[in-house]
Amino acid sequence: MRRSFLVIAPTLLALACGPTAKPAPTPPGPPIGDPAPPSGERVPATEFTMTDRGTLALPGPIVFATGAAELDLAASEPALWHIHDYLVAKEAVTLVRIEGHGDQAGQDALILSGDRALTVGRWLVAHDVACERLLAAAFGDTKPIADGSTAEGRAANRRIEIVNAQLRGIAIGGMPADGGAPAVAPVCD
Repeated sequence: MRRSFLVIAPTLLALACGPTAKPAPTPPGPPIGDPAPPSGERVPATEFTMTDRGTLALPGPIVFATGAAELDLAASEPALWHIHDYLVAKEAVTLVRIEGHGDQAGQDALILSGDRALTVGRWLVAHDVACERLLAAAFGDTKPIADGSTAEGRAANRRIEIVNAQLRGIAIGGMPADGGAPAVAPVCD
């Protein structure tokens, strides 16, 4: 009986005292998920996955001018910043191999794939990644991932891939840092 009184008493008290002011409505909380950044501010990536080939999964392609190593920044920046953020977050990865791949055979195509890898490395260095953590590797057409007889296959074979080469200064899987690339260039000048 006593317990019932305690439950009823606040209700009776409220009725006896008359109407009370309602509290101000609670403002809505922050939206669920990542907050939208203020205009023009970039939100660093915090989640990273590796592909079944052991490369860093990128949110989009790194695009170059046709037949050149000049970056199309508008198309490439999401992927470039993702690589940057990965390297900032994963300090234990002391060396990554920036692999340049192409869709054509020959020395010129091999050189172009290396120049493109080097361009990506230089972009990262310009954005405060230590050049000692980067190795540009030219693979040319030696590691296709798609059928080169179709336009879609050739486009897939033209790519930049990021591969972890050293963890805390030790080669991963006993592989050489260059991954057996036909040509390698250090990113440090």
